[in-house]
Amino acid sequence: MTNRVQHLTIPDQALRERALNGLDAGDDYGRWRTAFPVLDEIQMGQGETQSTLIDHCRVGAWNLERGAHWQAAAELILDQGLDILLASEMDLGMSRTNQCHTTQALAEALGWHWAYAVEFIELGTGSPWEQNQPDPGTTNRCGLHGNAILSRYPLEHIRMIRFPASDGAWWHRRWDEPRLGGRMALIAQISSAYGPIQLVSTHLESNAHPNQRANQISDLLTALEPSMPIILGGDLNTSTLDTTSLSDVFRRRQDLARNDPTRFIQPEAHEPLFAILANAGYRKGTANTHEPTQRPRERGYPKPPLGRIDWFFIRGCLAERPRTQPAVNTAGETLSDHDLIITDIVLR
Repeated sequence: MTNRVQHLTIPDQALRERALNGLDAGDDYGRWRTAFPVLDEIQMGQGETQSTLIDHCRVGAWNLERGAHWQAAAELILDQGLDILLASEMDLGMSRTNQCHTTQALAEALGWHWAYAVEFIELGTGSPWEQNQPDPGTTNRCGLHGNAILSRYPLEHIRMIRFPASDGAWWHRRWDEPRLGGRMALIAQISSAYGPIQLVSTHLESNAHPNQRANQISDLLTALEPSMPIILGGDLNTSTLDTTSLSDVFRRRQDLARNDPTRFIQPEAHEPLFAILANAGYRKGTANTHEPTQRPRERGYPKPPLGRIDWFFIRGCLAERPRTQPAVNTAGETLSDHDLIITDIVLR
């Protein structure tokens, strides 16, 4: 059961350390899953704005890569005139992001309403690259990482769906980033002059086969109310590859791009989730551009060939004027390894 709360049940460091020791001892994942009620909680915050959606709005979807640059992200969001943001990879109490609640900080900078739910309990301090920083920090105050919805309009009927097959998929050290939890989608409604609209912020599994991502989308669609307009967006990780079985993903991507230069920009033929969404009445054509959304960071990752892995899918309303906005600040520094995608929504 999902609980909507004002304050999350923060797992203390001792519990997280015991879980990590249990992982190393070969404990079953299910033994530790139930010890973390925060995985079944949604935190909500009220904004300053009380705007009412009439018949159009501007929506963004953005994997903010931990949310460390939330101040510059707020400036870009306001500059682009967004009304709603579907966000993923947002930290809470991680040493790599100065122990900040990056969703709450971003929402307060915007004056918006927000909801946040946890994908993963981070049992380490981050990815191998983050661990190798000069001063990465040794402990996480909370160790939480998840998805969010931020909105100029009040959020209602907030809920989430966890993807069962993904739960526990990072309960190991193969990628040197041990985690407890799994991929999920955060769902909310906003009111408009045309009735309620569903917003869906999701993040599909990167270390998976395309069929596994398709299964996650199928699980998600069963949880949505089909009679309402739906705006679904996020990092769908449409890499076209089964990354769990490749020892050198980048070399494989380069080989495939030489044979088909459009493969990673137009991945539809290799990711069955596109057909599932199309058959369910979701449209993407006027909501997305034909540009990559992966953005190389100063550390040189991700490496070319770059792909479009962030998408909007729209049902029951009209999308127009899509943009892929570079995730850079005024000084030209990158804010995330994903660009911000934007579309205008018209309800008529």
